[in-house]
Parts: sequence; structure tokens; C-alpha cells
Amino acid sequence: MELNDDNYLLFPILLSPSILIFIFVWYKASKGLKLPPGPPAWPIIGNTLDLDAQKPHTWLANLAKCYGPLISLRLGPKFLVVASSPATAREILKTHDKDLSGRYKSRLSTAIPDFKSSVIVLSADCNERWRFLRSNAHLELFSARAIESHSKIRAEKAEEMLHFLFEKDNEVVAIADILYATIVNSLTNTMLSEDIIGLEENVDDLRKFSRSLIEFAVPGMADIFSVMEVFDSGTKRKAKEYKEKSRAVWGNIVRDRRGRQKDFDATRMDFLDVLIRNSFDDCQIFNVFSELFVTSDSISTTLEWAVAELTRNQEAFTKLRDEITKSIEEGTTITENHLTKLPYFQACIKETLRLHPPSPFLVPHCALQSCKVMNYEVPKNSLVVVNIYAIGRDPNTWEDPLSFKPERFLGKNIDLKGTHYELLPFGGGRRICIGIPLALKQIQLLLASLVYAFDWSLPDGMDPTKLDMSDKFSIPLGRAKPLLLILKKRKHLKIHIPPPRPKI
Repeated sequence: MELNDDNYLLFPILLSPSILIFIFVWYKASKGLKLPPGPPAWPIIGNTLDLDAQKPHTWLANLAKCYGPLISLRLGPKFLVVASSPATAREILKTHDKDLSGRYKSRLSTAIPDFKSSVIVLSADCNERWRFLRSNAHLELFSARAIESHSKIRAEKAEEMLHFLFEKDNEVVAIADILYATIVNSLTNTMLSEDIIGLEENVDDLRKFSRSLIEFAVPGMADIFSVMEVFDSGTKRKAKEYKEKSRAVWGNIVRDRRGRQKDFDATRMDFLDVLIRNSFDDCQIFNVFSELFVTSDSISTTLEWAVAELTRNQEAFTKLRDEITKSIEEGTTITENHLTKLPYFQACIKETLRLHPPSPFLVPHCALQSCKVMNYEVPKNSLVVVNIYAIGRDPNTWEDPLSFKPERFLGKNIDLKGTHYELLPFGGGRRICIGIPLALKQIQLLLASLVYAFDWSLPDGMDPTKLDMSDKFSIPLGRAKPLLLILKKRKHLKIHIPPPRPKI
């Protein structure tokens, strides 16, 4: 419904009873409860006007310094609980994992047919459908067997990236765009056995499409204030745009594959074949692929931050290159398996993820039941968020937290599997990201290839120590300014890089 003069005349009539309802719901929900501390809230609107939409991750981190590691805010009649320490994250992701494992059902997600029943990360409940999708995605894409079987694909895509960058020798490149296209094609070859974009193509539309899915996980104004539903024309428009774009990206591929099912070859089966043979319709397949597709943006953003940190910290770059070079035998290639055995390399990746997690917050949880967290009440249906950005920069947890110091992880048994609550870039509990092993393989191989094969410099002779490292809030949490880099191919490379394959 669009806003017009008649709507404005109706607004006071609609708003008056809604005010009474909001006051009643707000008063009833909070009466007698010992809620986590937080800033004072206005009647009806709560803390909605206080939110810093430009930098919510830093705003909430600063609130935690004032009110403690577990805080609560009111968004209209709804409660938002934010955890900003390893101890509070542990309570949410382990102690009360079952009660707090729901997902918020936004109006946008319910406007897409079968959306909540054909996604994994954004599924509202951990039900049988969710378990089926998660287990099959794990089996076909993320299990040790699947990851090993697809290693050739990742190696080929890394080689294609290197050849593309060799041709750009000494030119200024937007490294994140090239990494993004490389990762997209690696993922789509794993899921459906083909590329969907060229390394030289503009990636803005694809990236915009993948980021549009983030809106499905968070509440909009019409979700918070139900009276606004009558004026909400954006939800239907966004739902229509998503359906049209997902069909444009995946439609022809799925239709062509359905037409070839009569000649199905079980020895060449991929994830798309699995979904088709389990009676998924087109819209459900589009939803599954679109959700998995989001990971490409997160991985490329992490790599851009890693490259930026290593460009800015030349001592760390030199130490990392020396470690990689010493591990490579003459005439061989960089392999994923031997990279896992390089301690400083692994420390650089962990340090990047500590400072620059793919998302500043874990995907919001929803309280399926009321429960007590750190002796505070978390009411049923509350939104629950873990601020991993704040945890990664907490001076109570990390010494000199704003500095890039990979050495802090050497000799420490801190992994990325969601059980060390001071480092949670991929979440934890039953909602932990199932793609961790694949994401790390991609990050390791592409970063090692760039470090080993090229000398890096900034345009116009810029001093690397002056590189702007500010972020811009989005999901994933990207740089405020894209990283522009000059890559110069190193002479006398020890590794063997096969010639580029001819395009068919």
C-alpha cells in the first residue's frame, strides 16, 4: 500500500488503538522481569530512535562498555538482547542453545513461497526439513570427502585467477572483485558444475543480489511496529525483485538440468542433481542456492581484509611469504593440505578473522522459550544477537586488541570451530556455519597464491602504513573504500602453474 493523502487521514485512526496496544504489550512483557541492563527506553518506540544505523556494531560495543557484556534494548514492543563477551556468547550458543536457536520470521521472508522451508541458515526452526537440507548440503558440499573430491576445482579456479592477474601485471586492480568472481565460480562448479561469471565481468549485480538476502534475517519497521504494515509497500516489491533475480541467476541452469535427467549419470552427480532427484521444485532450489551463494561474498571480503592487513604490515607479509616459500618444493604447486601445517599462515588467518569477522553479528537468533542468561530473563520471542566484532576487539580478552599481531595465536590451541568463544567468526552451537571447512580451504589457497606469486604495492606510491582501514557497516562487514592494489609477478617462482585451459 502506497502512502497518499487518504492514507495520512487514516493514520491517526489506525495509530490511536495501536498506541494503547503497544503500551499494554510493553508493560505486560517487562513487568516483574529482571531484564539485562540497557539504556533508558521511550514508551512505545523503545530505543528505536537511539540506534546508530551507520555503525550499529561499534554503537552496541560501546553500550556494552557502559552496561556490561549482556544488554537489552526495546525495539517497539520487541526485546533485543546483545551478548558482547566470550562468557555471554557461551551462555547463548551452548548453555541455552536449544531455547535460543530459533530464527526471526521477517515479513520479507514470509512473502517468498517456501523460503523458510528451503533454506539452512535462515530456517526458522531446527526441524526435520532443516535437518534434511543441512545433512545433504554437508554430505555433498562440506564433508571431508566432498571437500577432498572438489579440491581439483578449487585448484583450477586459483590457477585461472593467477593467469588473469599475470595479464594485469603492474596494473591497478580491485582485488576484492577478482577474488569474488573466483570464489563464486569455485562454489557454482561445486554445486552445479559450471561457471556463472567471468573474471573480467562486473560483479556488482551479483554481489547486490547476494546481499539482498541479508534483509530476510532482520526485522524491518513493519515487523517492529505492526501498525506500519498497512503502509508497507516495500516488502512485496523486494520479494518480487528477489524472485525475479533468483530466477535470472539460476533458472536456465535448473531448466537445462531437468531436461537432461533422462541421461542422468550417477558418477557425475552434483548438488543440483541431488535436489532435483529429491523432488525440490524450482523456487526451492533457487532459495537453497541463493542462500549458499551468500558465502562467496563473505569469503572474498575476508580475503580483502587479509590482503589489506598484510599490505599495511610488511613485517608480517615478509614472514608469511618466507614460511610459504620454504614449504614449497621446486616445480610443485601450492596445495591445500600443506598450508594447514604452516603455523604463522594459520595465525594470520585467525588474526584477520578476529579483527574483521565476515559479519559483525552472528545471524540473529530468536528465543523459542523464555530462559535465564547470566541471571537475567530473556523473554520468549526476543531477538538475540552475539556481537562478535565487539568480542574480537575486547581489551579484557585480547592484549593490544586493535593491532594486527598474528603471533598472539602461535602456540595457542584456539580454533575456528565454535568452541572457543573468544573467536567466533563462523558462530557456534547447532546454528554454526556448516561451510567452515570449505571457506577455510578457499581462504588459505587464494591468500597463499597471492602472497607467493606477487609483490604487492599501493597506487601512486602510497605509504602502506597510511592505508585506510575503516569499515562500512554491511553484511559482510566490508571496507569503507575498496582495496586497490598493484600486483607485480615475482621472478623465479618455484611453483608450477599449468597453462590456462581453453574456454569451451
